[in-house]
Amino acid sequence: MLRALVELGKRLEKDGRLPPPGFYYYKEPIRWRVRLRPNGFLLTPIDHDVARPFSGRTSGIQPHLLADEAGYSLGVELDPKGKPDKRAAEKHAAFIGLLEEFLDWPELNDPDLRNEVVLLIEGLKGGWLLSDSNLGKVTSKDWVEFVPETGPLQDQPLFMHPQSRAFWAKKLAELAAPKNGPIKGECAVCRTPDVELVGRIPLGVKLVGNSPLTSFNQPAFPSYHAGAAPEKSSHIGLCFDCADTASRAFNYLSQSNDHRMTLISDRNKRDSLTNQIALYWVKAPLPIEAGAKSFDAAGLSALLSGILSGAKRSEDTEQPRPTLAQLQQLLALPWKPLGAAVGLDDYGFYLAVLSPNIGRIALREWISTSLADVKRHLTAFLRATSITSPWGDRIEPRPLADLLRALDAPNPNLLRGLLRTAYLGQSPPKGFLQAATYRMRNVKVLQESKEVWNLWSLAAAIKLILFYGKKEGERMERLDPQRNTQAYLSGRLLAVLEEAQKRAQGFKINRTLVERFYGAASTAPAATFGMLLRTSSVSHLQKAGSLNPLVEDILSSLDTAGGFPKTLTLEQQAEFALGFYHQRADFRSGYGKKDQEESDE
Repeated sequence: MLRALVELGKRLEKDGRLPPPGFYYYKEPIRWRVRLRPNGFLLTPIDHDVARPFSGRTSGIQPHLLADEAGYSLGVELDPKGKPDKRAAEKHAAFIGLLEEFLDWPELNDPDLRNEVVLLIEGLKGGWLLSDSNLGKVTSKDWVEFVPETGPLQDQPLFMHPQSRAFWAKKLAELAAPKNGPIKGECAVCRTPDVELVGRIPLGVKLVGNSPLTSFNQPAFPSYHAGAAPEKSSHIGLCFDCADTASRAFNYLSQSNDHRMTLISDRNKRDSLTNQIALYWVKAPLPIEAGAKSFDAAGLSALLSGILSGAKRSEDTEQPRPTLAQLQQLLALPWKPLGAAVGLDDYGFYLAVLSPNIGRIALREWISTSLADVKRHLTAFLRATSITSPWGDRIEPRPLADLLRALDAPNPNLLRGLLRTAYLGQSPPKGFLQAATYRMRNVKVLQESKEVWNLWSLAAAIKLILFYGKKEGERMERLDPQRNTQAYLSGRLLAVLEEAQKRAQGFKINRTLVERFYGAASTAPAATFGMLLRTSSVSHLQKAGSLNPLVEDILSSLDTAGGFPKTLTLEQQAEFALGFYHQRADFRSGYGKKDQEESDE
């Protein structure tokens, strides 16, 4: 994952979408600009929202190079509330000390930059801004930058000079070194030999809070440099450039709606392993053409994540997310890169499932695959979850989030198993079949109109587990009158008897026989259907005579298949559920949704 993050970060940095190493965006913009002139400085207000030096400082004194809060850069004492900062003088001295250290750096070979830094030190020490009328408006927390007014570097913020950035990255690498001294070795990502390895990454990453990207619980977990004493070997195996780039790329993903999605959320425990958050992205050398549409890396990432998201719901209806519908259509088209002789295997899809863990981050799942493979696997997943709606009016796949949500008790292990099915083509998790089959027995799911969408997702989940990768799965999208297994026929029969009861009572019924007998019928058909058939023949089928031929046809097929089984296995119970769902949806397709809602009330 770290290597993929660094690769992404380098690409984003090259495209200008990510700041350079050691730089980051702050919530507050730069408020003041000091214009450097040989005969004096001029302080002017600005609103400059730009990435600037970052060290991850907290309560300690740590100046930033050539751009910092006014307490550091100008020695301003009063904070925004008018309270004095007793350490302002110490902070300002540290800021000037860092400038002097910069002047002593052997690689500072731009004479123009050197001259401006010398001028800045002279002006700060000489109090050239003390008479500036704007100085009294500056608070200690306001950010300040320094810009020459004349000369070769005119109007260029000095902290953005390439040599300023290089020195700051070097300084941060020193600050990030192991506590007991520098250690050299090979970086685990870039493979650079004999490079200084960091002990921590200054830039924290944002998942549900601010956390380190890497952390260890015990001294034995970090890699050890050969020959180093154990007490000096607490590095994380990365050079500063790779470590910082990975963190910056992580934050880019985590703060983008195109690259982040919450899969499971515990609002009462935000910093808990229960929460599952996905970060995903595509390595795309060039845009992809699919039919009349083209997608760059961000567009592909958003598109391929459509399967993760739930549907947009109103009170009684649901509309599929456009991305899911679009994905289903586009996957059926040939995909090709635009303008280059590269194939889909040259494109990579990455997905990480992460959880907060008491101030840390836990990587729960890592998926890395080619775009060609993920296209094929998503096609199979969508086909396997496509099933008729409860009203029998359309056939659609169900998003992964809805499959999980229908269980009413999201299981992180089942979630990750479904992700591996969707993106890697692995077999669906077996535990999902038991959870979905048991959930089907819930009265609210079976009967109440507000829960009918959960029923849709549960049926899709059962179909996925039973028929993933099987040709017969295509026939199971809707009622299959030719399927003559005992379990499927028994499920259909229960739906027919329920329909007879509804018709006999003019659809004005509070409780149907399904509420009382679904559990028994789906586990022990032989002991349950005899009584149900006797009751229905006396009370319901006579008034709903048009259903008698269907009952006789199903019973005839059951006799041929061996009759009502005494018990049903878990897989047979799941097929019973599909038979019941398909037959009920087929009935509902014959009358209006409004009529059915009235019958459910």
